[in-house]
Amino acid sequence: MYKILLIEDNQETSEYIKDVLTINGFEVEHSYTGKDIIKKISLYSPDLVVLDLTLPDIDGIDVCREIKTDFKYQYIPVIMLTARTSTEDKIIGFECGADDYIIKPFEPQELLARIKALLRRVEIYGGKAPEIINIGPITLDATSHKITVLQPQNIDLTPKEFQLLYLLMKNRNRVLERKFLLRTLWGYADEEEMEKTRTLDVHIMNLRKKLGEEVAKYIKTVENVGYKFEYEE
Repeated sequence: MYKILLIEDNQETSEYIKDVLTINGFEVEHSYTGKDIIKKISLYSPDLVVLDLTLPDIDGIDVCREIKTDFKYQYIPVIMLTARTSTEDKIIGFECGADDYIIKPFEPQELLARIKALLRRVEIYGGKAPEIINIGPITLDATSHKITVLQPQNIDLTPKEFQLLYLLMKNRNRVLERKFLLRTLWGYADEEEMEKTRTLDVHIMNLRKKLGEEVAKYIKTVENVGYKFEYEE
């Protein structure tokens, strides 16, 4: 059973969401405030966080940023719930690390669909993924979220870049389709949006640039299909 940490200060809304999630087989832990978020995550061990942006003690943006800058917990998907509808607010939310952004009021089916899409990542990772992957000149430590290329050079990646590289390396020599990566890492569900977005391509470009030519050559583009990490011993 997947566990959801719900951070929502409105009692009526929180009870409604909790009922919807519980009926659909999720275990829900609830908090009315965002204070001590890392302590709460450590205590509850959630698979996903549903976060209201308007909290009584701290802005939800800061709560999300705190989660996504912690190496131990930044892999946990965060869905923001908010009445803030401006494009600027959405951009700020995604830039601080949010995996999805839902505007109130929303349909329960939409929330469930977004949660299930993001939890595919948990299935792919097989849980918390405390492992080290070593392929040729690159070492990925999923526990400390560190990348080492051509030792002793360390590479600083954003959470999404790290997650993308992790999936590619874990599935070495296997093509991962664009739609699969967009659903798993960014929660895309709409086919038309997936066709239009360049998010994945930009992340691949940045990843190659940070890794350098000696490693970037292993990240192959499979035209009209997706990407793979190709390396033969």
